[in-house]
Amino acid sequence: MIPATLSPSREAPLLRQHLRAALFIPELRSRRKSSALEEMVEAVASAGVTRHPEALLDAVRRREAMGSTGLGKGVAVPHARSTVVTERAVLVARSTKGVDFSAPDGLPAHLCFLIVAPPLDRDPLYLTLLAEIVRSVRLAKTRQRLLDAPDFAAVQRHLVEAAHAPE
Repeated sequence: MIPATLSPSREAPLLRQHLRAALFIPELRSRRKSSALEEMVEAVASAGVTRHPEALLDAVRRREAMGSTGLGKGVAVPHARSTVVTERAVLVARSTKGVDFSAPDGLPAHLCFLIVAPPLDRDPLYLTLLAEIVRSVRLAKTRQRLLDAPDFAAVQRHLVEAAHAPE
């Protein structure tokens, strides 16, 4: 459950502005968490969000070592703040076969959302963005729509619509 102080807005403007086609992996090649994280960070670097992918990968791995970011229900949200990141960004990746993120329910992740951001002291938007993603994928029908979506535009539309949906 998302605490009331982290509840996303009904309009989900933050999520919409952080989703972009350059940060979308329609099908992860990797099935292991470590190589899936490498693949996602590589895509973030290719999009120009960092010029230091090794340092960013290290930050993501350190965060993952603190506790798995596998939420369950086929969703993982790895995330990290790092000085090597130039902007807040969200990468969306899908995996038909699934990636073991050590989720509490033991299920592999088929939807991965990598969130990266610079280490701002009081950045409530980072947590709000995380909350909007969690809220967007809470329903099984939305998760299935995201997996079945033919392209990035459809993924984006489904995520934003789900963030707008009434509780």
